Amino acid sequence: MSALQDKRAVIAGAVAAEGLNGTEAEARVADLLAGRTEPETEELRRLLTEYRDLEALPADEADVRLAEAGEVFAPEDDA
Repeated sequence: MSALQDKRAVIAGAVAAEGLNGTEAEARVADLLAGRTEPETEELRRLLTEYRDLEALPADEADVRLAEAGEVFAPEDDA
């Protein structure tokens, strides 16, 4: 499992601990991850922040690879 999948599983576990059954829990997780509903606990809020940080990581890594290859452009180059 990737770190993103692991974090999603942790979020699903936290949602299931709220007493929802499998289908309800999965729907709640999907809504939380899509931003259609707000987390009810501080723990879920923290887990979602960590999940979103992991989602952004591949883009950040791609930016680093481009920078290392010298593919960084200044804003004035966009004109």
